[in-house]
Amino acid sequence: MRLFGWTYIPISVIAKLPFAMSVVAVLTAVAATRESYTLAGSTAALVGLGTAISGPLIGAAADRWGQRIVLIITALANAAALFGLAVALRLEVTTPVVLAAGMAIGLTSPQASSMVRTRWLYAIRATLTGTDARKVTSKVLSYESMTDELVFVFGPVIVGIVAVALGVVVPLDFAAALTGLGVLAFAVHPSARFTTGHVRQPASAPEAAGASQPDVASPTRAGASQQTETAAQPAPAAQPAPAAQPAPAAQPAPAAQPVPAEPTRPAPVREIYRLIVLVPVLGMTSIGVFFGASLTSLSNFMERFGQADAAGIYYGIMGVGSAILALSVVLLPDRFTFTARWLVFGSLALAGSIVMHVVSAPLDVVLPLVIMGCGIGPALVTLYSIASDVAPFGRTTTVMAMMSTGVVVGQSGSSALTGVIIDRFSYVEGFHMITVATTLLVCLGVVQLLANRPEHRRRSTRIA
Repeated sequence: MRLFGWTYIPISVIAKLPFAMSVVAVLTAVAATRESYTLAGSTAALVGLGTAISGPLIGAAADRWGQRIVLIITALANAAALFGLAVALRLEVTTPVVLAAGMAIGLTSPQASSMVRTRWLYAIRATLTGTDARKVTSKVLSYESMTDELVFVFGPVIVGIVAVALGVVVPLDFAAALTGLGVLAFAVHPSARFTTGHVRQPASAPEAAGASQPDVASPTRAGASQQTETAAQPAPAAQPAPAAQPAPAAQPAPAAQPVPAEPTRPAPVREIYRLIVLVPVLGMTSIGVFFGASLTSLSNFMERFGQADAAGIYYGIMGVGSAILALSVVLLPDRFTFTARWLVFGSLALAGSIVMHVVSAPLDVVLPLVIMGCGIGPALVTLYSIASDVAPFGRTTTVMAMMSTGVVVGQSGSSALTGVIIDRFSYVEGFHMITVATTLLVCLGVVQLLANRPEHRRRSTRIA
């Protein structure tokens, strides 16, 4: 709050909301207007594909040219794409146009969620050091993961409310308006000064360098002036002992050897494709698969009991518990390493997904939803913490964009696939998709454990 001011919190949350609404809004609008879940799923999948293609590129552009200009361009383009799809559905245009609009929505997605995190991280690194920086970073990542949970849970709920109240296509208009207003407000917020696109010079390095030069030069100048005074005043020159003790002036070593500065150029692009960086991205994709499978299968389950409208409420139960646990991660001890957290909380989510297979009534799903939420929330925080820790220098926004893209790709692909499975079989098979997603999350945690070389294992014990 002291870094950015009180306006940053609501603006950043509003900027994230369209990102979470887009896939569900596309599914709802296309399915209702075209009466085809196959076309709806295909359009939503193209949104995910477009995001997968453009997300890392948009992140790299923000690392190079700064967030402000990149956000302004993508916000305007994405708002136009969302509104374009709404118009296309109202005009009943051909299927290829609808599919093209879905791809355009994905390609122009502003990546506000990843840039919110990156802005926090750069601000913290520019103003804090040591233990303070690590503690604040942990709190910020926990808070951001909590807001992500709430946004991805309540985004679909908002879509449903708007669709019921105003029409099935209106959520696309609503998402377009939020993108145009919320993302642009975030783009021009004063906090953008921390992400100008220039490679960050550590604040301590120039100061140290500037301080060291006088320290090195002043003894020389002092020695020279003393010699001049000695030459000009022969009487004191008869006592050369003080002048013969250059110990104070002969100790420039500490100033001549400043603390090594951080790199001044971004790491090569190939660094973001290391296994240690890609595994958390795949883990985030599995969480996206979990979100998509959970919402789709839960909606069908509630529909079987004539309570389809209550699906969002039950889904929100999972989200609230998940958000609370995500915020509580900051209280965990440092010795509880990131990889250990990944495995523990991923296993908890897996256990909850197994319990889902024995439910037989709407109230029965409350317990497994709470259990899964208690696992997914902390797992989400952990994955973002690992990503911020292993991101190559100067590539933080790129890595964070890859993480956010993973969620959308997983959610959109899973929603489409789970919908097809449910149409062909039943919600029971949809619940299997939830178990597949959580199993994948645990397996990737094992891969992360094996991929950690000694130096990476040492880094994973820090609260990034």
